[in-house]
Amino acid sequence: MYVCLNRATAGGQLAYPEFVKLSADAGFPGCDVDMGWGALNGANALRDLLSRHNQKPGGWGPSVNWREDTSKMTETLGEFEKQAKVAGDLQYDSCATWIMPSSLRGFSENWKFHVERLRVVAKVLKDNGLRFGLEFVAPVHLRKHFPHEFIFTPGQMLEMGAEIGDNVGLLIDAFHVHAAGLSQDSIAEIPKEKIVLCHVNDCPKVPTHAIKDSERLIPGEGCIDLAEFFRALKKTGYAGPVSLEIFNADLKAMPPLEAAKKAWAGTKRAFDASA
Repeated sequence: MYVCLNRATAGGQLAYPEFVKLSADAGFPGCDVDMGWGALNGANALRDLLSRHNQKPGGWGPSVNWREDTSKMTETLGEFEKQAKVAGDLQYDSCATWIMPSSLRGFSENWKFHVERLRVVAKVLKDNGLRFGLEFVAPVHLRKHFPHEFIFTPGQMLEMGAEIGDNVGLLIDAFHVHAAGLSQDSIAEIPKEKIVLCHVNDCPKVPTHAIKDSERLIPGEGCIDLAEFFRALKKTGYAGPVSLEIFNADLKAMPPLEAAKKAWAGTKRAFDASA
């Protein structure tokens, strides 16, 4: 298990090769993957870029536009198939997407919508020997954003994932575990093969109903027991990337290298405390 820099934390505007160098310069063992860059330049170029900077591959997201109308999904499916081929060749088995926890659709209709759309995404990945992670999103303000509440816990997400495909599991984010009212050690009960990717970050000490998705902290600056989070992951046997995803205005205002170094220092302390 290793920590990766996420573009949301620092370097979001950099070209991908510059982002990889930023991650290495800041001390991260790995960085998230730009599979669009990989499809454009080829599997060997992507592997060599990461290797040159001694970076392990982190997470990546499906480029297919599955959230809008069918025509937009069809238009973007071909590019996603190219990206999945590159990821399959490299065995970068960490593709995941997030699921909005409320909708204009009723629960059953929304469940059906997600199963039908994401089954297509899961099949493309399965054809390339890869899994697909679904992220449960838990802050109350997002559960109430639309009229109908939807899935925001790992158990329900795994149920929907089972209907989508046998290669579907979870993206587990420490922030959303906390926002859902679950203990960090509860994730130790999730089967290792169902954990596709993880995110780490911290949360201000506020009541559950006041947690905001856009207000996250560097590990160690908030109220989440992240040592427990890492220990729980270790108990499952998970050995993949943990992407450091921090939505934070102060961090974003810093120069990228300063922000990345500060974020890595706090995360490393939390990770080391779990030993």
